[in-house]
Amino acid sequence: MVAAPARLEPGVLEVHRNNNVELYDELQDRQVNFQISWPATGGPFPVIVFSHGAFCYPEQYADVTDFWVSRGYVVIFPNHLDSPNGPKMKGTDLLRMQSSRVRDMSFALDALDEFQAKLPELAGRIDHNLAAVAGHSFGGLISMLKSGLRYETVDGEPAGFADPRFQAAVVMSGVGEMPPTPGMPNQERMSEDPFGGLTGPLFASGGTLDEGNVGTGVIYPWQWRMSAYTESPPGDKYSLVFENADHYLGGLICRDNRGGEADPAAVRIVRAAQTAFLDAYIKGDPDALKWLKSADYAGLTNGRADFEFK
Repeated sequence: MVAAPARLEPGVLEVHRNNNVELYDELQDRQVNFQISWPATGGPFPVIVFSHGAFCYPEQYADVTDFWVSRGYVVIFPNHLDSPNGPKMKGTDLLRMQSSRVRDMSFALDALDEFQAKLPELAGRIDHNLAAVAGHSFGGLISMLKSGLRYETVDGEPAGFADPRFQAAVVMSGVGEMPPTPGMPNQERMSEDPFGGLTGPLFASGGTLDEGNVGTGVIYPWQWRMSAYTESPPGDKYSLVFENADHYLGGLICRDNRGGEADPAAVRIVRAAQTAFLDAYIKGDPDALKWLKSADYAGLTNGRADFEFK
């Protein structure tokens, strides 16, 4: 089994990135801008497609995602419609934010050959058969939708958002059950027992200062954000909650001007646990699974981290 200090440190692979890869998605009839990070040497490596939080900067997650890359993953970040890196949103864009995000994630996998054509350095680096989905906040909802979260149309038909090419999900500060958004009568909505569809491997993380607010005036307790774990069926599910951690880990993810005091201790542990989870379920590493399940998370965090699995 890998010793705790080794698992907590970045890997040996140098991180390379390109923050401006633009591809045309015919289904959306729009140019989608992507950021990509990859190991400079070796491969092929599994792919992680990451969905940023609402109105957040993809590059603001580098403290977490660079760690994944350094340990042997290619990370693809769509700049969703609401990314501050893109054009100013139109009013009509709000109505399709969710459906566009869902499409962006699968389009990223569809376009792996195109990415390699635009970035020759990616040649031989991408394993087209191994992929995980990850996301934070609104992006956490998107990662669940791609993993089987049950949604339906206004007519009660399954929305069909899942993509079986994603073999595991990482959900950071996700969402719980919520009603349709007022003023958007034609939107898809959560089905009955929505989390029952999350049958695959899933890792959820959050903090006790991370209340939920989806713009309806209702404030949800932090436990609501951990529904990806608590409400999903048992089997290959993991939960890591940090005492006194907020939605932005003190501005170290999503937006650097939000949250309380910077929380590098939480970042250090959560990214190591996420990587062990990914190594176990995407790379099939039994030692990673042993570390994931047996690490002394409370001891490593002076009692702040509460880890569970089912």
